[in-house]
Amino acid sequence: MANSIRVRCPATSANLGAGFDVFGIALRKPYDVIEVERAGEGVEIEVSGFDVPSEPSRNTGGYVALRMLEEFGLRGGVRIRILKGIRPGSGLGSSAATAAGVAFAINRIFALGLSRGALVRYAAEGEIVSAGVPHMDNVAPAIYGWFTMVASQRPLRVYSIRPPRELGILVMVPEGGKRSTEEARRVLPRKVPLKKAVRNVACASTLAVGMALGDLDMIKVGMEDFIVEPARAEAGILRAFRPLKEAARKLGVSLAASGAGPAVLVITEPSARKIRRILGALGGVLEEEGIRYSFYITELGPGVEEMK
Repeated sequence: MANSIRVRCPATSANLGAGFDVFGIALRKPYDVIEVERAGEGVEIEVSGFDVPSEPSRNTGGYVALRMLEEFGLRGGVRIRILKGIRPGSGLGSSAATAAGVAFAINRIFALGLSRGALVRYAAEGEIVSAGVPHMDNVAPAIYGWFTMVASQRPLRVYSIRPPRELGILVMVPEGGKRSTEEARRVLPRKVPLKKAVRNVACASTLAVGMALGDLDMIKVGMEDFIVEPARAEAGILRAFRPLKEAARKLGVSLAASGAGPAVLVITEPSARKIRRILGALGGVLEEEGIRYSFYITELGPGVEEMK
């Protein structure tokens, strides 16, 4: 039983088009680094990097730690140091990374022997702090890595697929305009035309098979959504989404919102030249809209892992 552990916690992207609350991917960057050690009583948190609450009950990782210490009757407490490399409110699973990292770390240092599915459940409870409800579309890839599907929550069924080829990923993060998860869900339609539902089922199925085969053409076709993204774009939740989508179509690639945004992503060939061309076009759209942005050129990666 170790007294401390240092882990790498990946950024994640949820939905990928039609996979609302089901699909997610883990990214190699950006990421958080979290150190957890047994110390004293209760939970202490230190934060560096991007600013997040250090009060345990208001921090997704702190909340997970409190729940696990109580539920398992663990003696003593923990000190958590968070080097926050994933910008909060970016749409890249910042809160999920912290929650997943702490769940993973506590399982290791207290030798609880929990399965990855159990870790997803505990990490999802941490999302209550940021989203008001436990949800799994970000914490699942944060724990399992690669491409994940949350097929059901009760009983929990999570499937993880590592595509058989490398895929290049460009993430664009427009600054400002982040809305709450609650608001992003409130604008969703309560009734959906059958035609749109059928199209979304087709897209989600195509994307899942495309990931399993590493088929970029199928992934491109599958990264479309006729229900959630249009509703959020109409409500102004996704900044400049329509012109970004149109620019992507002209480039022959598909673009999807990362969760509720503001980040968007493109999955394409791992070609630096092509990704830079896409970056130039999409960056031009945001500049025309007067929107500053940051970006990441990355790829799919593993879930939370110990750093030696």
